[in-house]
Amino acid sequence: MTLAEKLVKPIYRMTYKELPAEVIEKVKLCLLHSLACAYVGIDERWSKAAREMTATLHPAGNASIWFSTRKSNMADAAFVNAVYAQSILYEDIHRDSNAHPGVVIIPTALAVAEETGAPMTEVVTAIVAGYEMMARIGRGTACPEFGSRGFRPTSIIGTFGSCMTAGRLLGLTYEQQLTAFALSASFTAGINQWAIEGTDDLYFQNGTAARGGIVAAQLAKRGVMAPAKIVEGDAGICAAFGLSQANLESLDCEDGHYSILDVLFKPAPACALVQTTAQAAIDAVRQGIQPADIVSGVIYTFQLGKTYAGCDNPGPFDALLQARMSNHFNFAASMVHQRIANANYYDFKNPEVTRLAGVLKLEVDPEYTGKFPVKQPVRVELELRNGETRTIYREEPVYLQPEDNIAKLDEHCSADLGELRLARIVDMIMKLDQLKTPGELLDLFIKESDHGKL
Repeated sequence: MTLAEKLVKPIYRMTYKELPAEVIEKVKLCLLHSLACAYVGIDERWSKAAREMTATLHPAGNASIWFSTRKSNMADAAFVNAVYAQSILYEDIHRDSNAHPGVVIIPTALAVAEETGAPMTEVVTAIVAGYEMMARIGRGTACPEFGSRGFRPTSIIGTFGSCMTAGRLLGLTYEQQLTAFALSASFTAGINQWAIEGTDDLYFQNGTAARGGIVAAQLAKRGVMAPAKIVEGDAGICAAFGLSQANLESLDCEDGHYSILDVLFKPAPACALVQTTAQAAIDAVRQGIQPADIVSGVIYTFQLGKTYAGCDNPGPFDALLQARMSNHFNFAASMVHQRIANANYYDFKNPEVTRLAGVLKLEVDPEYTGKFPVKQPVRVELELRNGETRTIYREEPVYLQPEDNIAKLDEHCSADLGELRLARIVDMIMKLDQLKTPGELLDLFIKESDHGKL
C-alpha cells in the first residue's frame, strides 16, 4: 500500500451515518467561525483585489461570492471566499499540524455544494474529510526540515484537504480520489516571506489551496493520470517539501478518531504561535504592572515560537501582518491596550507599543520545546524601573468556547445585519444538515444596501 492509499482510503470511506453527534456539532461551529471571521475582511485591500479579479475573469457559475449576490464557478468562488476567511488571522487551528483547516475547507465545501447541488449531509461529511486530510498529512510538516525551507503548512497541505472535500461532493470514485490527491501535490505552494515583510500574499495562499484542490478533483474525474507514489517517491512531496515520511508512516489512519475535534479557536487575531504571549500580557496587567514601568524583558517560548517566520520581530513595524506575527508586538499591544482585540494590530505604530516591543527579547526554553505542541508555554521575565524583576508564566492560552464564537459573530456582523437576522443565522447553522443548499444560509448574510452589491 502506498502512503497515498494509506491516507486517502479511510477518509474516502467516511459516511454521514457513522459521524458522531459531537463531530457534526463541531462542523457547525467551524462553519460559524469561518463565516464570522470572513465577514470582517470583505473590505480589506486583498479581498477587494480577489473579488474584482474574479468578477472580471470568471463571472459565470452558481457558487456564491460570500456576502453578496455575485456568483462564479466553484473554483474561483472558493478562491475569493478563502481570501476573506484569512483576513484577520482569526482562523481555527489544528496544533499538531500547525495548520488552519477552516480557511480552506469551508470555502471549498460550500462552493462545490452550490455548484453540484450535493445534499447538506454530504457537505458535512465532506468538511470532516477535508479537515481529516489536512490534519493527517499535516503531521508530516512537524519536522525541522520542513520549517527550515520557509513553507507555510496551511497552504502546502490545504490543497490535499480541498481535493478530498471537493472529490466527495463531485462523486469521485476511489481511484479518481487517489488521482486527485496526487495531482494536488503539483498544485500546492506557499512560502513565509510575507510574515517577515508583512505583505499581502498570505491571504491568497489559502485561496490557491482551495482552488487547487477543486481543480485537481475535476481533472481526476476526467480521467487524467498522476503518480502513485506521490508521497514517498524519490521526487514526491516528502522529498520536495521536506515533509517527514517517518511521521506519515507512523500514523494510525484507522484509529477511529476525528481530527476536527482537535481544532481550536484562537483568542487573538494573530499567529497561532503567539497566542500564549498575548494572554501572558493580560496576566501582567492583572498583576498591576504598567507598560511604562518596564525597562526590559525576555519572552521565553518553544522553538517554533521563535523560529517561525515573523515571530521573532521586536520592530519597527511597517505593516499590519508584521504586528500579527510578532511575539514582542502581541505582548506589548495587549499590555498597552489592556485587552486582546483586532483593533490593537491596526495601531502598529503606536509609540508606547513600539517602545515596549523594542525592549523585549525572545529566547527558547528547551523544556517548553519538549512540551510543544501538546502545550504552548510562555514565561516572561520583566525588569522594572524600580529594580524589581517580575515573572509571568502561562502554560496554555485559553481558547474560544462555542459561546465565544457566537459572540464573535455578533461582534463582527450585528451592526450590518441586526440581532434578529443573526439569530436566524445561528439557528440555521445549528440545523445545517437539514438545509437544502448552502445558499439558504449564505443569503442571510447579504446586506440589502452595501454588501449585496459587492
